[in-house]
Amino acid sequence: MRNSLRKLEGIQSVDVDLELEQAIVSYSPALVDVNAMIEATSAIGFPASVKPLATGEADRH
Repeated sequence: MRNSLRKLEGIQSVDVDLELEQAIVSYSPALVDVNAMIEATSAIGFPASVKPLATGEADRH
């Protein structure tokens, strides 16, 4: 999943936690949109949805 997201222009970082079945993705909204990321992960068998970060959570990554 990490590699499929990194191939998209505008992805800055991908942190995957397989145990929690989630990824935190830093990206430039001007270059890539959420739907493109969902399509990229779904195409390789990892259906995705968006979960906004909790307040202060971005600072820990």
